[in-house]
Amino acid sequence: EEIAFNEFYDRVEGCISELPRQCQVIFRLSREEGLRYREIAERLQISVKTVETQMGRALKVLRERVPENRLVA
Repeated sequence: EEIAFNEFYDRVEGCISELPRQCQVIFRLSREEGLRYREIAERLQISVKTVETQMGRALKVLRERVPENRLVA
């Protein structure tokens, strides 16, 4: 079970690392640091709409590349 989790984690990390840089940063700030979209926008000095768009793109890529039954988005 631990091996399966490690493989899953590696796959997700690989997908995240393939995202465009800004998309990757926004995704990590949201999911790893738990920031709200407005907080991300303020930190990066971009609009909330840009954060929403980039998160949508990141989640779409992850949903396409990672088996649905293992991904919690």
